[in-house]
Amino acid sequence: MKSIDVTKKVDFGFNDDEYLPITKCICGAEFDAWKFIISIYEDGANACPVCGRRFYFRPFIKVYEILTGENYES
Repeated sequence: MKSIDVTKKVDFGFNDDEYLPITKCICGAEFDAWKFIISIYEDGANACPVCGRRFYFRPFIKVYEILTGENYES
């Protein structure tokens, strides 16, 4: 099974831990918040009820430090 990044081709709301509401699918179908949800589990990918494409998501968090003064190296 191959997965491709389609983040820029769908619209979605804020996630709730393991779930993400899709509000617009690649196919153009639109959904009210939490009517079509996907999870973080690839093997349990949910299908769009209109086109049948299957989706899952991966949550990412990045932490940044602000460097100033002594700890800043250019």
